[in-house]
Amino acid sequence: MPKRPRTGRSRTVGESFYDDIVIGGGSAGSVLASRLSEDPARRVLLVEAGPHYGGATATPPDILDGNVISVQHSWGYSARITADRSIPFLQGRVTGGSSAINLTAAVRGTRQDFTEWAELGNPLWSWEDVLPRYVALEDDLDFGHRRFHGRGGPVPVRRWRDEELTPVQEAFYSACLASGLPDVPDHNHPDSTGVGPNPLHRQDTRVRVSTAMGYLWPARGRANLEILSGTVVDRVLFRDGKAYGVRLSIGSGWQQMRARRVVLAAGVVGSPSILLRSGVGPAEHLRELGIGVEADLPGVGAGLTDQPRIGVFLTPRPGAENQGSPPGQVVVRTTSQAEGTPGRFNDLYYIMVNRIDLKNHFAGLRGTTSAESVFGVMALIRRVHSRGRITLASADPRVAPTIDLGYFSDERDYAVMAEAVRGCWEFTQSPKIRDYGQDVLGLDEDTIDSPEALRRYVTDYADSAYNAVGTARMGPDGDPGAVVDQRCKVRGVDNLYVADASVMPAMVCANTHLTVVMIGEHAAAMLREG
Repeated sequence: MPKRPRTGRSRTVGESFYDDIVIGGGSAGSVLASRLSEDPARRVLLVEAGPHYGGATATPPDILDGNVISVQHSWGYSARITADRSIPFLQGRVTGGSSAINLTAAVRGTRQDFTEWAELGNPLWSWEDVLPRYVALEDDLDFGHRRFHGRGGPVPVRRWRDEELTPVQEAFYSACLASGLPDVPDHNHPDSTGVGPNPLHRQDTRVRVSTAMGYLWPARGRANLEILSGTVVDRVLFRDGKAYGVRLSIGSGWQQMRARRVVLAAGVVGSPSILLRSGVGPAEHLRELGIGVEADLPGVGAGLTDQPRIGVFLTPRPGAENQGSPPGQVVVRTTSQAEGTPGRFNDLYYIMVNRIDLKNHFAGLRGTTSAESVFGVMALIRRVHSRGRITLASADPRVAPTIDLGYFSDERDYAVMAEAVRGCWEFTQSPKIRDYGQDVLGLDEDTIDSPEALRRYVTDYADSAYNAVGTARMGPDGDPGAVVDQRCKVRGVDNLYVADASVMPAMVCANTHLTVVMIGEHAAAMLREG
């Protein structure tokens, strides 16, 4: 459990001028507000649409419990996967953002990922630049004394111990080792690939440590940091091509806050939506909505990249329901071997899921069983060719944007998804795993052997891992799709920055959370120089 924050005087927003206004208190925004306000001469306002819980006793159980996804504290978005299917798309609406509602996976991006970022015209984000940020942000409870790891940072990282694994997790671990996969005690070592315990941003087996807890709680007593929660941002305000503040929804009216600089950290959906409402984005789309064009940037909202997930699931036999158990304890990181689609190091991820609630996940499977929850092996595809888009349905900030994940818009993705299903199938056929289950849902040997049937299974049952990026990506001059430069400054206007998952120029082969925290750290260091 993180230390209780210091008790400070309660504050309301007073003067309306700040050095920095950070929009969004999520996985990156909490980091930015904390790091920028370390300078006592800098006045910082953090604006968050959801609630802010300032200490452990005020924090609801669903935020503290890392073994469940907190649907209650999400935006309630719906996203289109294909032309025929939409799914719930969970994004955190609370300080800490998705780090406050997720299942706490804390896996770093790979060396190859950041070599690509640098080669795409962002040399300040090379592996040599970002590794020290990863190290500094963590308090690794297992390997902090070793090379490539840190101790004392705001993000605790721990792994499951052997004695903490459920029987079905032990069976999965044994099956993976029997298949020839290397045993990996530390999935965050740069060269690791194989099977091992899942690294998590927790200090114990249950309590989630969000960026609000790790960064904002210790900063609460600073006189120069104000947190305005429960407040929706309409748009950024411009004068002569320069951002000078934001327009907020306060109660039943609107209020302006002025700043020397505005930093958007509202996430992969929120940041592009605010840019669009502010007149920064594709000119044609803006004019359709009656929004004046401040900067014509076609890349705003475009390039949405997500990590699809698929799996092979079984109804548990009586007595093997794993009620209250952590969802995933043992994971495999490996490289795809799909024909015609060259794999990227660790671009395929398998995880044994103790229990998954069909009420909120894999909705397509509900018609195949009367069970409320299932278990099995799930695969996440780290790198896909398909791209989606965020667009506005209205210029009104109270109207949810349109989220199109664009799954399978590129035919090449089917090959990797089929490989993933076959891999899940092979793992679940292990006798020790099958002993804990009864019926396999929606899948049999005939489906596995038929490319057409397997394709239908993928199309009907694929779901999101909620690891979307790239809707305001960084890139060099001359890149028509780039929204920000490598210092996270928005092109075409001054005093406006974006620093969150939106700016990733390419997907990382990992859960995105730890990389988003790193982006907050790296961007904050650059902004403090300015």
